[in-house]
Amino acid sequence: MKKNKKEKYVDDGHTIYNMDVDGMPHRKRHNNDDNFSLTKNEKKAAAKAAIAHYMPIVLGVIVCFFLAMLFILLWLK
Repeated sequence: MKKNKKEKYVDDGHTIYNMDVDGMPHRKRHNNDDNFSLTKNEKKAAAKAAIAHYMPIVLGVIVCFFLAMLFILLWLK
C-alpha cells in the first residue's frame, strides 16, 4: 500500500477566526483638551480626595496581612 504524504503546512498569515471582541473599541481616541487645567487648590483637593478614598482600602489590606501573619504564627506554635 502506498501512503499519502501530508503536505507541509506553510503559514501565510491569514486569520482563520475573527478574534475581535464585540463592544471593544479597536483603538481608544485620546481627547487632548489643552484648555483644561486645575488650580493649585483644586489639585490639593483632588489629592486629598484620592487619599481619603484609597486609605481605608490600603489599611484593610495591611490589617489582613498582619492578621494572616498572626494566624500563621499561632498555628505553628
